[in-house]
Amino acid sequence: MNYLRILTTGAIGVAAAICQTHLAIAASITLPDGSKCEGEVSKGVLNGQATCQYASKDTYTGTFKDGKFSGTGKYTFAAGGSYQGAFKDGQIEGKGVRIYPDGDRYEGEFSKGEPNGIGNYIAAGGGGYQGEFKNGSPAGKGTFTFKNGDRCTGIVTNTQLNGAGTCEYKNGNSYQGNLANDKPDGKGTMTFADKSTYTGEFKAGQFAGTGTRKYKNGNVYTGTFVNGSPSGKGSLTLASGDNYTGDFAAGKFNGTGTYKFKNGDSYTGEFKDSKFAGTGIIVTEGNRCEGEFSNGELNGKATCKYKGGEQFTGEFKNGDREGKGVLTSANGSKIEGTWKAGKMQ
Repeated sequence: MNYLRILTTGAIGVAAAICQTHLAIAASITLPDGSKCEGEVSKGVLNGQATCQYASKDTYTGTFKDGKFSGTGKYTFAAGGSYQGAFKDGQIEGKGVRIYPDGDRYEGEFSKGEPNGIGNYIAAGGGGYQGEFKNGSPAGKGTFTFKNGDRCTGIVTNTQLNGAGTCEYKNGNSYQGNLANDKPDGKGTMTFADKSTYTGEFKAGQFAGTGTRKYKNGNVYTGTFVNGSPSGKGSLTLASGDNYTGDFAAGKFNGTGTYKFKNGDSYTGEFKDSKFAGTGIIVTEGNRCEGEFSNGELNGKATCKYKGGEQFTGEFKNGDREGKGVLTSANGSKIEGTWKAGKMQ
């Protein structure tokens, strides 16, 4: 959508000047260039109501003062479009309606031929702007309605929203906070249609920086975001009461961290795609195992110390003893052997 409209007033000014220079007192006048005017004439120029058809094929019907458009009238452009409203000293000045050749429409205040003040711009293809204008462009406080149905209100500079503002989106989401180039940028709060929220930093419309995301299912994440997803250091508390604190990438546990279960069990170590993977320590019901993990379970070499005093050092597969190992009892005796599916062979 192009809001940088500059009204074509050159033809208006030339026509008014011709009328002022050549008109004599007469009800019907034909100018040297073929322009024709009919109306009220006094003091040698048009004064009062008149209708003019110019050589350019533009037309004007309205009031004149001292040969210039002044008062109210309608100017129709041969190239398409029109203006109807107030004139002063030969220029569009005051309140009026401008229809553009492409069907766009502006209704509001004008100064020196351009939208200046309060007005409403409606684009033929959908969307528009309502608020303050300066020198023909949106500037100041206003509301953009976008072609897709989104609607944002705030401070407009350089024809875009920049600064504090609010947005209501067609999908039911809403935003309150800082805007840059019509998008959330800086600090703000996004409330989603499902009542979940994000409060924190934005960049070009996406979560970027630090923030807190409260999900519909009750989960809460606080930490850093990249391209809209948890990435970097953060903490996720699940609705179940479990908590993970550590590294994230693309919204998943990736890197090192600690997962604490609601019942007091925990895992500290490496993660991949939100599963235990790499080296780590898991504590369950007082038992402690340290070793190699993959796909969320012990896989590889590990040492487990049990709350009863036993200790096993050896190989694991899918969380069970699998392969060679040494079992040390609480009294210090050792059994060396081979295990399969958790049982000694």
